[in-house]
Amino acid sequence: MTKELTLPTSVSPSTWNADTAAMMEFAGLTWFEGSGESRARQFAPSGIMAGFIASCRRTGLDPTAKQIYAAQMGGKWTVLIGVDGMRVVAQRTGQYDGQDPIEWQMVEDGPWSTVPGKGAPYAARIAIYRKGVSRPLVQTVTMAEFGGNGGNWKTRPCHMLGIRAETHGFRRLYPMELSGLYTPEDFQDESTDTADAVSVEQTEDWAALIGDAETKDAITEIVDRAKLAKEFTDAVRTVALTRYGMFTRGEQTEKPDEDIVDAEVVEENETDEARAEREAIAEHEATLA
Repeated sequence: MTKELTLPTSVSPSTWNADTAAMMEFAGLTWFEGSGESRARQFAPSGIMAGFIASCRRTGLDPTAKQIYAAQMGGKWTVLIGVDGMRVVAQRTGQYDGQDPIEWQMVEDGPWSTVPGKGAPYAARIAIYRKGVSRPLVQTVTMAEFGGNGGNWKTRPCHMLGIRAETHGFRRLYPMELSGLYTPEDFQDESTDTADAVSVEQTEDWAALIGDAETKDAITEIVDRAKLAKEFTDAVRTVALTRYGMFTRGEQTEKPDEDIVDAEVVEENETDEARAEREAIAEHEATLA
């Protein structure tokens, strides 16, 4: 991994080169929303970008290999790690000494087997070895406590429960190296304490507040609060501009200026939403920037 060349040195997108921007997009920290003229790049909160960059440097994991990435879990942005990332971290410690094949138990008190059975298992376990430790760490998880719903949990329940056993085993064996890093599945059950997860939660739902605003002054006030909280992201800005433009358009409809209407040039096939945003940007960019 050439992290020296691709990892950002700043959370400010204006400092990124093309390779860095591509890596951050692959990691889920920047994306495009809208289409046509309203298509705009969005960014995750600067706090989670800083946490993500720090986690990459600490672990040496490669975002382009999906070993580490970011996503919204339970309403807040979180740095996530996959089982492949945990395996890499364990190997790089120099203390990893292998592991036994995953075993499954299809019914309570039934036999253990390295061959997954049909249907959902009762439990899965794995033994992971660390150099200098006389006995392996054996991690057992049950479907009732650690199982999920939908997706691969429905089609490959043995595989998924086996991964849960492995990731929990790695976290117990390498607590310092994997501190604050969790898998998506860790957030889907109540058995894992994710309180120390590298995450950022917005203080308020700014987009919803702007959507409910009834005046342009109210929008401006909400924008000021979001800026003060350092949560005025590009996504919030786009919502504010669009909503502001809708009020402007409504005012022009209520009090039409015939000279302006006759002279107005409207782009061909321009949607109402795109037009509203264009008008808002043209008239109020300085206020909301």
